[in-house]
Amino acid sequence: MKKLLLLLVNLLLFTGFMNAQGIIRGKVTDDNGEPVVGATLVLKSSPTTGTITDFDGNFTFKIPDNTAQVIVISYISFQKQEIPVQVSNGQVLIKNIVLKSATQDIGEVEIVAKVSRERDGYMEKMKMNSASSVDYISTETIKKTGDSYVVAAVARVSGVSTTSNGFITVRGIGDRYVKTTLNGSMIPTLDPFTNNFRLDLFPTSLIDNVSLLKTARPDIPGDWAGAYINVLTKDYPDQLSVNVETSFGYNTNSTFKDVLTSQKSSTDWLGYDNSFRDIDHDAYIPVIAAPTQYQQMVALGLGNYFSALGVTSSWLPGSDAGETYFKLGLVQLGLLGPALFNDFTAVAAAKDEFISGQYSNQAYTQINTPGVASSKNLPNNWNTSYAKAPIDFSQSFSIGNQIELFGKPLGFIGGFRYGNSFRYDDKSVSNRAYVDVNGNSGVEIAAVQRLQLNRTDGVHWQIWLIN
Repeated sequence: MKKLLLLLVNLLLFTGFMNAQGIIRGKVTDDNGEPVVGATLVLKSSPTTGTITDFDGNFTFKIPDNTAQVIVISYISFQKQEIPVQVSNGQVLIKNIVLKSATQDIGEVEIVAKVSRERDGYMEKMKMNSASSVDYISTETIKKTGDSYVVAAVARVSGVSTTSNGFITVRGIGDRYVKTTLNGSMIPTLDPFTNNFRLDLFPTSLIDNVSLLKTARPDIPGDWAGAYINVLTKDYPDQLSVNVETSFGYNTNSTFKDVLTSQKSSTDWLGYDNSFRDIDHDAYIPVIAAPTQYQQMVALGLGNYFSALGVTSSWLPGSDAGETYFKLGLVQLGLLGPALFNDFTAVAAAKDEFISGQYSNQAYTQINTPGVASSKNLPNNWNTSYAKAPIDFSQSFSIGNQIELFGKPLGFIGGFRYGNSFRYDDKSVSNRAYVDVNGNSGVEIAAVQRLQLNRTDGVHWQIWLIN
């Protein structure tokens, strides 16, 4: 009996609790009417009491009592909503909820990157996009080949050959038919008959790539026929960058063998002379190999005579005035009698005696005495100099950085290259001009296998200001 009474009391309490609950049903959607799957609904007073929406956005939320409550609805990327509700015992409340999208203003993100123009991939893409015929050599390739200057690297391009003095020819065409530019800007040349430029002046450490255009294009100049070459230099680095390259070369025809050379100063290896070859040109008096008739007459003591006549400079031989002055000089020297002044035969004999006799030689010696004395001050050493050719050598150094100057960034990149190499020429000759004791001149030619020195020195700096 007691057990039956206890069961009846529990049943009544449970029925009362169930009657105290209310139910809220509905659907959660977004601004476009689409169901929001997985939205969370909780009581603000009891965050552990709640439910979530199903795949259709529907929900059923049981409220534990009939007091006023606040339901908090939230979902990722939507604004959180709070809805006050109050349900009676056993009541079912239909409540559809629309969530609004949550927008947040974030700061602007800027991504800055530089294209790597020194790689083959960049050049290959440029070649594919070009409507004209383009060849190239990039820094990536130059690093693989080990070339220390641009002309040696460009020579590896198909159809390009180089000369010993650093110029190039494209498909057999050179000189004025090849146009060279630096970063698209024309490079002036010292030779008015050529547009070609010595590419061995550029160290490869300052180069991104070299492109060779072989067909015309409307966006470039048209004053070339062989090739249009553009040398593209490196851009300034974002941080300190130092590059050092050293290369050596051995030539079986020249290295460690005797080569023709000359007397050198201690600074010749730097590309300039330390006054070793200096001559005082003001003090030097040259020898006059063919004195004029006036100079000869003055040397023979007739300077005052001709000055009295108003003659103070050389006359034109063969002219009427020149012929008269010369005959007057012959009269003063006693070679021509005054009465025979216009006698053709007597004048011819006097001239012949003047030229072949002692007068001409005496005048020549008198005129060139200072010149001979000045020439004797020069060293009388006419021997050919030889030296052992060292190993070919090239050294390059480049540095770049970006610094702050007066509150603005300053980017710079600079490079230095020194090279020393020898080349063999088996078809060259050694020529020597001479004048013997009788006054006869000529050229002595001796065929030799000459080794010609080819040295290139240079310092290259480039600076860019960044706004």
